[in-house]
Amino acid sequence: MKQIIDIHAHVYPEKIAIKAAQSIGRFYEIDMALDGTLNTYLSVSDKAGISLSVVHSAAVTWERVANINDFIASCVDAHPGRLIGYGTAHPDHPEAEKEMDRMMTLGLKGIKLHPDFQHFNLDDPASVRLFAMMAERDLPAIIHTGDTRYPYSEPERMARVLDAVPSLRVICAHMGGWSRWHDAWKVLAGREQVWVDCSSSLYAMTPEDAVSVMHHYGMDRVLFGVDYPMWYPDIEIGRVEALPLTEEEKEMVYYKNARAFLGLD
Repeated sequence: MKQIIDIHAHVYPEKIAIKAAQSIGRFYEIDMALDGTLNTYLSVSDKAGISLSVVHSAAVTWERVANINDFIASCVDAHPGRLIGYGTAHPDHPEAEKEMDRMMTLGLKGIKLHPDFQHFNLDDPASVRLFAMMAERDLPAIIHTGDTRYPYSEPERMARVLDAVPSLRVICAHMGGWSRWHDAWKVLAGREQVWVDCSSSLYAMTPEDAVSVMHHYGMDRVLFGVDYPMWYPDIEIGRVEALPLTEEEKEMVYYKNARAFLGLD
């Protein structure tokens, strides 16, 4: 069986998981496939053959950052070797640097940001300072990028951040630009700091178009992601299997690129 690493899974505490998942569904006008709990994620991802997952959540306000970081760390502690945790941050946090250091002591390995949920522009001065803090600590980021409905996460803003903080490593989620799949690469591809994941993208693209966009970024830059709880893992795997890629290219997407990005090789 092929190895599969899921780079993009949102998980929530049980008492709020269903509400959080429903809120995401309303935001994107897409019905959520699953309930957002860690137990459900582990069940469906194990069944699909996923052996390692990066779990995370984004803090809508800065006041929620610490609690989310604690929760993600507790998930990883309960499943060592199965999960890698990415914490969260917010440019409005009055002690963002201190919380980032605390997050690292919890064993979290990177930071998840969703500018459209968190209501900040990627290239605002406060945001750029936050990214600089991350780069100083060699903390990579998974960043929701792109949404034609909102200006916060425009790929062009992401490009300006990367110009300002050249040592920052980022996964620009959803092929570099959700709902902007066919033009985000024009400002993001070819940058040494940039990787993309294919989560919440293949459902909206033809297999040929998806592979064309992947080739713009480079096949060594594309990571597999489910975007749980939005999709079932086995369905997303099926979408990758339907792509006109070589077996070697599929292995790169499923796990080889992720192992390199996560420093597991």
